[in-house]
Amino acid sequence: MRAGLVVVLCLASASCAGDDPTGLFERSRVGPVPVVESETLDIDLDTLADATADPETASPSAVEIPTDALDRTGLPAVDIDIRDNVFEQRVIVVTAGTEITWTNQGRNEHNVRPAVVGAFESISAAALAVKGDAASLVFTEPGDYPYFCSLHGTATNGQTGRVIVVSADSA
Repeated sequence: MRAGLVVVLCLASASCAGDDPTGLFERSRVGPVPVVESETLDIDLDTLADATADPETASPSAVEIPTDALDRTGLPAVDIDIRDNVFEQRVIVVTAGTEITWTNQGRNEHNVRPAVVGAFESISAAALAVKGDAASLVFTEPGDYPYFCSLHGTATNGQTGRVIVVSADSA
């Protein structure tokens, strides 16, 4: 119990050098404060789910492209960095057939899951476990594909992103 008390006191005090022989609480070992993406995705997930549920009966609808979206149309491949706890760039616009590669550039493991179940294949945390790990998907159909890291967010809050795919003739 005494050791637990020392740790609590060390966390609360400004200097713990005498009680920290391994240097666990040294300022130099503490990394930068992670950026927490707190914006919500401005997307009606129910409407997207209905549109992807039965492609035969769903009518295509125009996707409103946000002003902060990064236009990467016409490129054969696009990279998205995953940092703790944000996707960079958060919203991208690509042409159908573009290969998107997510690369873990952070200290934590991440995953990529569709906000609408079944919209695309998830990328597991095992594939993006450590810094430098990368995984790719190709989006062949035009549409709106919001996604998130389930370890650091939900379908609409936290670590979220969005791929908007346009047809080659509209790019």
